[in-house]
Amino acid sequence: MQAALDYAGLGLPVLPGAIWHGGHFADPVDGLPVTSPCLRPIEEATTDEALIREWWSAPGLREPNVFGVTGSELGAFAVAESLVMTLADDPRFAARPTPVLAFPHMPIAYFLVRPPVPSVLLSSEARVVDEGVPMPLPPSALDTTSVSWLVTPRQAGNVLMPADVLADLIHSFERKSA
Repeated sequence: MQAALDYAGLGLPVLPGAIWHGGHFADPVDGLPVTSPCLRPIEEATTDEALIREWWSAPGLREPNVFGVTGSELGAFAVAESLVMTLADDPRFAARPTPVLAFPHMPIAYFLVRPPVPSVLLSSEARVVDEGVPMPLPPSALDTTSVSWLVTPRQAGNVLMPADVLADLIHSFERKSA
C-alpha cells in the first residue's frame, strides 16, 4: 500500500493490479484467475489517498501489484536497450533525469514523462506508450520477475521530465546515428 500512496503523492494515478499466479493473472484476495491485470477499470485510476487505502486494505493472500496508468498525468516512452544507456549517460539527462523502470531480461525500459506526449515519435529505438495503458510500478512482480527502477523517482527529484524534452533528446541521438 505504501508504494501506491507514494506514487499518488507524486501525482501519478494508480490502480490495484492482479498478481501472477500459476501462469495467469489472479486476484490477490483469493488467487482465482482474472481476465485483466487491473483489478479496477482504467478510468478509476486515482491519486485519492482514502480510496487507495480502501483498495489496498482488502484482506487476501497477497497485496495487489501497483499499476500507474498513462494519460493526462503520466506518459511513457518505451526505449530499446541499445538507447537506454546512451540516454542515461547523456549530461542533459543527468541534469534533468526522469524515472525509468525496467523488467529483468527484457530489451526495453520505460521512461516516465510528464504529458502531453507527442502522438508520434520518429525513432527506430523508442516509441510512445499509448494513453490508457497500465504500467506496473515497483515493487510489482509478474511471477518471480520484479519490476525495478533504473532511475528512481527520488533520483529524478520526484518530478517527471516533460515529454517534449525527452523526445528532443531521443531525436538528437537519432540524427547522430543517421
